[in-house]
Amino acid sequence: MSEAAPARPATVLVVDDDDDLAWIVCEVLAAEGFVVRRARDGVDGLHLLEAALPDVVLMDVEMPHLTGPELSYRMLLHDLGMDAVPVVLVSGVAELDEVARRVGTPYHLAKPYDLDELLTLLRRALDERRAPNPPR
Repeated sequence: MSEAAPARPATVLVVDDDDDLAWIVCEVLAAEGFVVRRARDGVDGLHLLEAALPDVVLMDVEMPHLTGPELSYRMLLHDLGMDAVPVVLVSGVAELDEVARRVGTPYHLAKPYDLDELLTLLRRALDERRAPNPPR
């Protein structure tokens, strides 16, 4: 009887300009078995997306150079598979629900957040695999 191959760990691209928070999130995700890549802004995130697609992108909304919503829009424009990657928005902006609606993602979490809530949301995004679908 052959054994099934072990499941490949999910890759998470964390895009956040807050170094302290991103470091904590990356450490927790790695400890939970995720493969983690980190970008400090949307431009860096776009380059990492072009190099290799993750299973999910966890991104801040407000960042220098290219915001989270702008990065999400570029992912749709570039296509090349980026348009199928689920996006999880995290932010302290007051209108996060509206920003998430404009981006077209059901996955969003207000800062400050509980790390268990974040893990639950990431796992949900990975299970459902719903890519952003902005309203027209």
